[in-house]
Amino acid sequence: MLELYHGGPGANSLKALLPLTEKQLDFKSHPVNLLNFEQHEPWFVKINPNGQVPVLIHDGRTLTESTVINEYVDEAFPEIPLRPADAYGRAQMRMWTKFVDEYFCPALSFLGWHAMIKNAVQHLSKEEFEAKVSRIPLKEQQDKWRESAAQVWTAEQLADWRRKVRVSIQRMNSGMQGAWMLGSQLTLADVSLFSMLIGMPQRYADIVNEKDSPRVVEWYARMMERPGVKAALSVRPPARP
Repeated sequence: MLELYHGGPGANSLKALLPLTEKQLDFKSHPVNLLNFEQHEPWFVKINPNGQVPVLIHDGRTLTESTVINEYVDEAFPEIPLRPADAYGRAQMRMWTKFVDEYFCPALSFLGWHAMIKNAVQHLSKEEFEAKVSRIPLKEQQDKWRESAAQVWTAEQLADWRRKVRVSIQRMNSGMQGAWMLGSQLTLADVSLFSMLIGMPQRYADIVNEKDSPRVVEWYARMMERPGVKAALSVRPPARP
């Protein structure tokens, strides 16, 4: 039995959803309300002591970290492979997934938190907010919640994160090898990158557009037409607080 604990279909939650839907696997979806700190509730911390989604449970065995989850799913369910068959191709794929995890995703995440968290927690009193934040297992995540809610990040920091997002899109545009990132086969490289790009043509139209990143725009359109992508995006998001 496969179970996935996840937030709404975006970022790392979408990344873990996509291989399951692309492979047409049966799984039980457990939406988690991230903006209501549900991932820090005691019941969830028992599942993942770090208090983060996504979490995959396969026949009672728990896996965390979306990139690791995806490689596990592809190996455990090899039908409709999402990794290249050759060692060099798999290395290329991992270069992209590593790039997403270490460069693209962090920059995009800080920008998203800056734009969203202040409004998401404005209904909480200072005491209520601090009570929720104090339960977060990872200090780094506590800091991120407090800093984003207080809007302490400087214009220089925000500009640099935006620069990194632009660099990421340009690297994609120049590095694409065919219809998909590595050529004719959809791989976990496409999964990782698309999970970051979802909605970007609207929110970052000055970066993702036909003039500056035409190959990315065309690739994005192809991704959006895939039945597996449509299935992942249709997964019911958690209710808002």
